[in-house]
Amino acid sequence: MATGVRAPSQGAGTPALDSRQSAGIRPARRSSSSSSSSPREHRRSRHRKRDRHGSKRRSYRSRSSRRSRRSRASHWRSPSSSDSSSGRSHRQESSRRRSIQRMERQGPSTPVAREVSCPEANAPIGCTGTAHSGALGGGGMPTVDLGCPGDLMPLIRSSIAPSTWKAYGKVWEEWCFLAEGKPVGSSEEARMQVTMGFLSKMYSMGVSGSVARNRMSALAFHLKLRGWPDSKKHFLVSQILKGWRRANKHGDNRRPISFDLLVNLVKATDSVCDSKYEAALTSAAFGLAFFGAMRVSEIVPTALNKPGGLRREDILICNDGLRIRIRKSKTDQEGRGTWFPIFAINKDICPLMLILNYTRVRKDGSQFFVHENGVPLVSGQFLAILRRTLSMVGMPAAEFGTHSFRIGAATEASRAGLFESEIQRVGRWRSRCFNRYIRPDLLL
Repeated sequence: MATGVRAPSQGAGTPALDSRQSAGIRPARRSSSSSSSSPREHRRSRHRKRDRHGSKRRSYRSRSSRRSRRSRASHWRSPSSSDSSSGRSHRQESSRRRSIQRMERQGPSTPVAREVSCPEANAPIGCTGTAHSGALGGGGMPTVDLGCPGDLMPLIRSSIAPSTWKAYGKVWEEWCFLAEGKPVGSSEEARMQVTMGFLSKMYSMGVSGSVARNRMSALAFHLKLRGWPDSKKHFLVSQILKGWRRANKHGDNRRPISFDLLVNLVKATDSVCDSKYEAALTSAAFGLAFFGAMRVSEIVPTALNKPGGLRREDILICNDGLRIRIRKSKTDQEGRGTWFPIFAINKDICPLMLILNYTRVRKDGSQFFVHENGVPLVSGQFLAILRRTLSMVGMPAAEFGTHSFRIGAATEASRAGLFESEIQRVGRWRSRCFNRYIRPDLLL
């Protein structure tokens, strides 16, 4: 019988249905053995036991409520079930009802934030706020109590990249662990002692000078958020970082890709790739990475399900060269975008000709660099084909990376005698950090 269907009126040839059957309750099985009481009395006895358990529950329900509850037979249990299961169901219902009443008394739930407290003054040196820690990501930075409304906290988080936010949070948690029990909230000397201990811990772990400098920048971000002086600008700290970097010679030693090596790589794509299409795709990607001094994340996405890379409308083909738009980059987290030119050259390979050869055979797709089956080229595939091609031309593939194109562009620009301002414009550098990419001694 369908649940919740009203029983038809009793008539000729229609057996009588009791109230439980009309509510969709299955009657208890009749025992084959003889019993002193009739089956009907047995059912009534069991039903009375059930009424004792549910009397309080039904006392505050209206008749319409009970009627709607009967229509859901899944909420009822057969009278043949044991008393223990009926009691367990009642306890679960009571527990659920108490939870609802408690939530109603407390009002709307407020997310709980993590905090790191200073035992000395019981003042938070970590962060308290309104955003819950689960929204920060594992190991992310706790929310900050800066005296600003909680609805403005997402703006502080959006001011830096999500990966940077997570890395900064890990550094701050390490610093707060070392600050446990010290009056860092009221003493500049205590903060410097903790910072020195933080530097000493990194040095004993063998951290490189560049990594130490990046972690100190993360610490400076948190200190300035709280209105405390930036310890990184302290003379003693700055000298330690400078000496640390000069003493550590094992930094970034990726080799640059020179123009001559690029010519050999483009010629070798026909032997490495499976088809003419893939050879044209690879050659265009290599040429754009070198002549545009581009990061691999600006050319292709890091994964198929992630945004990034160049789209078809981001490349304009002109008579004298190309116009490239980078929508978002490492130094442009707000996504304002920038256009820059790549001019045609009269040499063995030309960036304009490489792009034209690819666009003649290019398949449709939202991304600019797509395989023959229409699937976008991603950074992992870019690196794999680069290393295969380097091995083909007899180069140590392990000593190169995707950033070798950008390093090679800066190195070749310096060898050509360009001024520093012109080199900055080539690679869209905003500071003199491009000097780290000029590595003529690592050319092969």
